[in-house]
Amino acid sequence: MSVRHYPAQPIETEPGEPPCTAIIPPDPRGWDTIAVHEWELTRLEWTDRHPFDETNYVLEGVLHVESDGRVVVAAAGDTVTVTAGSTGRYWAPEYARMLAIYAPNPEGLPSDALGHRRL
Repeated sequence: MSVRHYPAQPIETEPGEPPCTAIIPPDPRGWDTIAVHEWELTRLEWTDRHPFDETNYVLEGVLHVESDGRVVVAAAGDTVTVTAGSTGRYWAPEYARMLAIYAPNPEGLPSDALGHRRL
């Protein structure tokens, strides 16, 4: 198939989780292209580790990202990448909306969601 279409989905909120929607959902068995999620953090911190690069493009607000002792403060229009195997800590002291772009994961290796907390 030369064209893939992903219909728009509303941002959903699971109890206790930050609002998120899968724009290009990852296949749990693995994926050969990118996967994309839209996230919103409001006075929230999220920590995870992936076996693939995760790139976040900030759409609104300010996102703080820490990995391997380095902290980056990203404003709307900025992009931040946490490399495969590194733990990433993402937080918004006020609010951030971003696109999380996941690199290919053809073997479907699992990620670790290490937790989140209110700020």
